[in-house]
Amino acid sequence: MEISNRIKAAREAVASVVPFFDEKFSKVESLWKRDDTRVTEADFEISKRITDFITTAFPQDDFCSEEDLPPPDAPARELHSRFAWVLDPIDGTNNFARGIPLCAVSLALLEDGFPVYGIIYDHAQKTFLEGGKTVPLSRGGVPVKTECPAFNHHSIVSFHFPLKKNELSELEPFTTVNAVRCQGSAALNLAYNAFGAIDGSVDYNTKIWDIAAAAAMLGAAGREIVFRGAQAFPLREVSSKMPNLRWVAGTPEFMEKARKFLSLS
Repeated sequence: MEISNRIKAAREAVASVVPFFDEKFSKVESLWKRDDTRVTEADFEISKRITDFITTAFPQDDFCSEEDLPPPDAPARELHSRFAWVLDPIDGTNNFARGIPLCAVSLALLEDGFPVYGIIYDHAQKTFLEGGKTVPLSRGGVPVKTECPAFNHHSIVSFHFPLKKNELSELEPFTTVNAVRCQGSAALNLAYNAFGAIDGSVDYNTKIWDIAAAAAMLGAAGREIVFRGAQAFPLREVSSKMPNLRWVAGTPEFMEKARKFLSLS
C-alpha cells in the first residue's frame, strides 16, 4: 500500500505538469548554470510544482530535484528516509529549448536507496512510460512486454555525445557494426532500452537524476545496467558536486559483448 499510494501520486504529479511542459516547449529563453549546462524557466517551474505535490503528500520522504540541489559550497544533503524521490524536471533541456521533441519529465521512487518505480513523460510520443520492481512496464497505460533478442549487426545501440577520443575508440566494435542513435536525453535513452527499441546503451557522463526512473524500468524489463566507477545505488546523499555516472546497459547478449570489449566487471 505504501508504494502503491506513492505510484498513484507520481502519476498525478507528472501528469499535472504536462500541459505546461507542452506549452513552453521551444518557447523559453535559455540560461546557463555554473557547469555550463542549459536550464530554462520551465525547468524551475516544473521542479517546483512536482516538488510541492510530492512533499505535501509525503512529507516524511526525502526529495531531490536537479534544480534544487545544495550549492557547491554546502554539504551534501543526506537521505535518511525509507523512501526518496529523484526528479529531473526536464531531461534533454537542449532539445526542449531548441524544439527537438526528444525530451522528458523523469521521476523516480527509491526505497532504501534503490529505484523501485519510475515514470517518464515522453514528449516525443506524447505518452507516459512507467515500470518498476512491482509495476509491469506500460506505455500510456498499456502493458508492454520487452523481448531480449539476439545481439547482431541488426541491433541498435545508443550513446551520448560528445565523446572523448579514447571513449570513441573503445566503442568501435559497436560503431563500426551497429546502427547508432543519440537521443539527447539520458532518461529516454535508457527508457527506450527498457522498452526494447534499443538493444544496448553506453554513457560516460550522466547524473543520478538523469537515469533513476529509467533504471527502475530497466529492472522491470529484465535488462541489466552496470556502473563503471562511481556507483549510483544505493543513493545516500545528493549534491551539486556528485560524480558523473558511467554505465553500460542492455540485453544479455549486448552485455556479454560489452564485457568483452569495455572491460566491465
